[in-house]
Amino acid sequence: MHTNRHPPPSSHRSASVKKRVDIVYRSKWITNNFVVGDPVGAGSFGKVWTVECRKKPSQLYALKVPAPGFSPKHIAMELKVMRMISGGPNVVEFIAAYRELDRVFVVMNFFPHDDIFSLIHKMSLEETLQYMRNLFIALHHIHRYRVIHRDIKPANFLYNRAERRYLLVDFGLSHFAVAAQNQKLSETISKENIINTPIGPPPAKRSKRLSDDSDVLTPNRSSIVKHPKCGCSSFSEVCDSCRELPIKRVNKAGTPGYRAPEVLLRFDEQTTQIDVFAAGITMLSFLLRKHPIFRPTNDVEALAQMATFLGSSSLVQAAAEGGVTLLCDPPLPGMDMVKLVKNFKNDIREAKGCAEGCRSCMVLIYQNNSGFCFSPSSGSIKMIRRRWDQYFTSFIMETKSSSNNRNST
Repeated sequence: MHTNRHPPPSSHRSASVKKRVDIVYRSKWITNNFVVGDPVGAGSFGKVWTVECRKKPSQLYALKVPAPGFSPKHIAMELKVMRMISGGPNVVEFIAAYRELDRVFVVMNFFPHDDIFSLIHKMSLEETLQYMRNLFIALHHIHRYRVIHRDIKPANFLYNRAERRYLLVDFGLSHFAVAAQNQKLSETISKENIINTPIGPPPAKRSKRLSDDSDVLTPNRSSIVKHPKCGCSSFSEVCDSCRELPIKRVNKAGTPGYRAPEVLLRFDEQTTQIDVFAAGITMLSFLLRKHPIFRPTNDVEALAQMATFLGSSSLVQAAAEGGVTLLCDPPLPGMDMVKLVKNFKNDIREAKGCAEGCRSCMVLIYQNNSGFCFSPSSGSIKMIRRRWDQYFTSFIMETKSSSNNRNST
């Protein structure tokens, strides 16, 4: 989005850049108020430029220009969200917006930052935890306003390493959470939630679906909700009757590899928890020093890759709780995250497995030539070093303290 290495636009803007900007946008408001620099990034649905204020020389801003043809309703929703959450802790600040013909220009605070992907192999555990702590502080702020960001990933949480500052950006996919049961009662709700997706707070049992104390990750099959199945559910091909069923229309927006199970499974109820899940994938990416972790080309691949990590039984139960029948054959046991992090921080090819090796892990894990087993059955949570445990405890306490302090003020 923004960069740490761009000087003020007036000092480096070339004639070709100026010509390209003027030809594409032809905005008198922009040229009267700003000196336009080079494009510095692209978000969900538009480009971002560095601009210098003419009335305040050397004052830089970030100018976002939504892509041509982008829905005005979506732009209106983004602006409404940004006005509400602007300037919160670690959240982008909304400065101004201007409409000219069929274009909308959004001015935000300029935030110099490092290339997060160049840091992924350099950040220490302490630095990673501070990054995640500040991400959760930002999420806590926007979720208080019932805002779902929907595109949480490293590229959208900027980091200035020298100053230890952070900023959550790109609200192009964001919207307000709306209770699913109220979706059909009033057109007002449809207008409030521009994307027209039934989204709302989860029931008590679903709110714990992916939490540490949930039994989903160690499922009890007797607790799985039973749903009637078509006869074709036991076969590799879908029958004609099932093919003719209407496709369920829900909001599936987000970056592949970061979308939560309830998004992939087309749940009617999608809450702010989908941001928390994406934050978890972000943290795992930093801990493994691999980006991206998942590279799905479609929803089925995304679920399969997720089942490789979490285990298929956890996804089957999660799907059942949302009224979806999910089949996974062969079943996947999932992976021990402690083993995974410890071995991926080094070279996975150096991991030493048993004499015969685990054939399943050898196939599922790239370059796991020795067949090192990542099955969670070993209970290797005890392998976490004491100082790691202290880091995580401190991280949780500091985050709670920051949230309480902000609530009290």
